[in-house]
Amino acid sequence: MNLKLDFLPNYPEIKLYQDKDMICINTDTMVLGEFLEVYRYDTILDIGTNNGSLLLYANRFSPKKLIGIDINKEALEIAKKNMELNNITNYELIHTDANTYVGEKVDVIVCNPPYFKSTKDSINSSKNFVLAKHEDSLPLDNLIKTIKKNLKQEGKLFFVYQSSRLQELIEVFNKYKFKIKVMKFVYNVNKKNSNVVLIKAVNGGKLGLEVNKPIIIKDMKVMNEDENN
Repeated sequence: MNLKLDFLPNYPEIKLYQDKDMICINTDTMVLGEFLEVYRYDTILDIGTNNGSLLLYANRFSPKKLIGIDINKEALEIAKKNMELNNITNYELIHTDANTYVGEKVDVIVCNPPYFKSTKDSINSSKNFVLAKHEDSLPLDNLIKTIKKNLKQEGKLFFVYQSSRLQELIEVFNKYKFKIKVMKFVYNVNKKNSNVVLIKAVNGGKLGLEVNKPIIIKDMKVMNEDENN
């Protein structure tokens, strides 16, 4: 391992270890962590937990239990260190394949999934990078099927995905009877188009969609409207 001690963006009091040779916190992690809503007695499942950073965001709400699953054993070892570093005891980390995982039904699922299509470049990338970023090993349909199996009826899903693949995502949500309740697009200040979209969906929910004001990112920081004008 090639560990460095860091902290959650905007929360310097929440420390975490990151491995320089693995995927570290990026803007997707940050905006999804800020978008997350958890009630005090919820059980949360993070699919593809990596170093556990999204569990650390969820822990701010004092949930009943935190569960993280990942296919990467080394990532789970780092996640365990981060739980211990922040004196968190109500957690469970499980080494498993998200394509087939079935555990206890939870109140909330959070997921920053691999959403890039396979390319020739991805084949030459490190195994850890491919697992974290490219959907070769976890196709979208398989992921939403797993979420459906592990989320309570009317449970909440907090998800970040490529904006350019939103139509595909909606089709898969409809297939598994998820209703999108909140949508928020994320923009890089230097880019014309949105790169990712944040989504709150409900398992078996009713129709009714809110499209929130977009998030503008500059240098891993969220800009307010005055700064963007």
